[in-house]
Amino acid sequence: MAKLSAEAKVGLLVIVGAMVLLYMTFAVGKYQFGQKKGYIIIAVFDSVAGLDTKSNVRMAGVKVGTVESVGLEDSHARVTMRINPDVHILRGTEAMIKTMGLLGEKYVEFVPLRTAEPKKAPQAASYYADGDRIAVTVSPSDVDKLINQLSAISDDIKKVTASLSQVFGSERGARSMEDILHDLRDTMANIEDFSATLHTDGSEMVVRLNELVASLNGIVGENRENLKVTMENVKEASKSAELALASIENATRKIEQGQGTIGKLVNDDSMYNNIDSAAKGISDYTSRVERLKTTIGFRAEYMFPEVKDYFTLELKPREDQYYIIELVSDPFGKYSRIETTTTPPGSTVVTETYEDKLKFTVEFAKRYGNLAARMGLIESTGGVGVDYYALDDRLKFSLEAFDFNSHEIHSDRAHVKASANYFLNKFLYVNAGLDNFLNAYRNSYFLGVGFRFSDEDLKYYLGSVPIPR
Repeated sequence: MAKLSAEAKVGLLVIVGAMVLLYMTFAVGKYQFGQKKGYIIIAVFDSVAGLDTKSNVRMAGVKVGTVESVGLEDSHARVTMRINPDVHILRGTEAMIKTMGLLGEKYVEFVPLRTAEPKKAPQAASYYADGDRIAVTVSPSDVDKLINQLSAISDDIKKVTASLSQVFGSERGARSMEDILHDLRDTMANIEDFSATLHTDGSEMVVRLNELVASLNGIVGENRENLKVTMENVKEASKSAELALASIENATRKIEQGQGTIGKLVNDDSMYNNIDSAAKGISDYTSRVERLKTTIGFRAEYMFPEVKDYFTLELKPREDQYYIIELVSDPFGKYSRIETTTTPPGSTVVTETYEDKLKFTVEFAKRYGNLAARMGLIESTGGVGVDYYALDDRLKFSLEAFDFNSHEIHSDRAHVKASANYFLNKFLYVNAGLDNFLNAYRNSYFLGVGFRFSDEDLKYYLGSVPIPR
């Protein structure tokens, strides 16, 4: 029985790995071939924050379709949904944006119209058809406002508990609490004594109260004139208060007119303009951060018989400008040369070895239409590169040159690599080309496979993870 060579085993492993990656990509991404099944229903919301394409559409908690696309229509969010062909939606059904769990993914929920009429068999015309619009929609509630209110309440509770802890948590607070309880016991004892006194000497107390009232009547009669003078003084004080209020009103009017130091501070627009300018600066910075697109990728290139691995991070602040950061595991990364002279007859033996070594790439790229130019560090040495895109960026031809100072024997020319990448879908791609073709001693054809994810793809997959309850 013939045995497979090491090269054939590695090639077979790469092919199996590519097939597994292809299957997982189509399985996770939920891709399908041929014409999509189901019919389209459109709904317009005031806001669909957090709702993305491929989000679920549910009715009574059961998935009945997916979100086909999300776009703008007259400053509102237009959501296009594809409903399973075996599901029929009654007209009058409301569409609501809900969240799966506390921090889960957003999805669209269909809520049938409630009616007190007895159930009848609905006619075909009472169902939504392909391309119909749902008239009643409910946008998601403002969770941020609720969270801010709960946060403020939590801060107030923390302050109260901290104050109580300072008052009663210390030894001094405990003694104060004991003193308060002791005073309460004494007060209750006094109240009991007073109640007992009322039961025994109540009639005598009533007599004394009558005598006190008579004495007060006599005092009021004797000081009637003094009471009149006191009332006049109260009237004068009331007039003075009115004058003071008039002065306050006059000062307020001057402030509103911009008179005086306080009036200038209140009516001057410079402070408002400064705050508005600072807010616009913060908004501009935030929008630039939101426009930054991040792409993470992995690829392996089989170089007959060695394998070269790449981990790539691409940062794209603008559509025509991006940065590439790459970590490369190169089987020919570390080169060693040993010369041994033997005597006699004095011949020289040269020994060359290669070891796997991690290298890094940092490049700046600028795109002009279908052509992009790159420059920077390529595999830990200075280099340049150029890319040409075709077929709506699904096909890319690349040519790059680096390592202009090579010290290898029979490989002292610049390292020039030509390759072609073809994207099978949004995530998976294959590539092929010729590596180091200026040096016949070290050139090699290669085949590769890779996959990549953008920040939006990672957000979608992380949001799809169910939250245990």
